[in-house]
Amino acid sequence: MSDFRARLFTEQEDLTIKTEKLNSFIVGVGFDGLPEVDRKDLKEQYKYMMEYLNILNRRVNRQLG
Repeated sequence: MSDFRARLFTEQEDLTIKTEKLNSFIVGVGFDGLPEVDRKDLKEQYKYMMEYLNILNRRVNRQLG
């Protein structure tokens, strides 16, 4: 596997883990105790992380197909 493909797959895997952890935090108990501005920022961060992950998923699929 090329170095490029390996880095792409690793990036996808890492971002998947991070988005899952952030989502778990957002739906968890501790999230509601945060100030509103922090909750808003974390939700927005999650939104953009998911958009980025969708792009990575498309790129990985092109490499596999």
